[in-house]
Amino acid sequence: MAKIRLLIADDHQLFLDGIISLLKMEKDFDVSATASDGNQVLELLDKNKYDVCIIDINMPKLNGIETAKRIKERKYDTKIIILTTHNEKEFISEMLMIGVSGYVLKNATKLQLTDAIKEIVKGGRYFSSEVHESILNNYLNKIEKEKSQLPEESITLTPRETEIVQLLAKEYTNENIANTLFISYRTVETHRKNIMQKTKTKNLAGLIKFAYENGILK
Repeated sequence: MAKIRLLIADDHQLFLDGIISLLKMEKDFDVSATASDGNQVLELLDKNKYDVCIIDINMPKLNGIETAKRIKERKYDTKIIILTTHNEKEFISEMLMIGVSGYVLKNATKLQLTDAIKEIVKGGRYFSSEVHESILNNYLNKIEKEKSQLPEESITLTPRETEIVQLLAKEYTNENIANTLFISYRTVETHRKNIMQKTKTKNLAGLIKFAYENGILK
């Protein structure tokens, strides 16, 4: 089986040497080329085919974000893994929009990086656990924000339900209410249950508070 051809781009030579040393130990990988900035990456892709480009975000001349954008725009036949220290949601969101296949933090283990490469070559995606958490938190925060901007659901009580709430506020018992309104005790119980469900209140105190806040009681 052909080896997976890798292009690795990072402007920190010491880190780059370390990654090369780690990946060269894998029999399935061929570290075919390296670059120290985004322009070099694009020049190499113009001339050769690489299965995976591993790119840092912080690079001179052309950073990793712009490099990834141009790789996608030019439709090079290569997958992109971002290998970076940046775990901020802004970077992650932008890279997801661009369409990278992987986002791995530099504190990852060798196994996590090799798994990422193998997974995306098979057509999958790979994101560090911390990145997954950031994506999830960002999504949940967005949902909560959207919820808070929704208009509150209008709760309307029927005239009979309003009468019952007003009598409850006067400390009438179910039996008193039944006698006053000429309805059965069971009917009063049913109305109370429906009123509690509508107003999402759990007890009489909560119901009275709701009634004052919504103009049912004055």
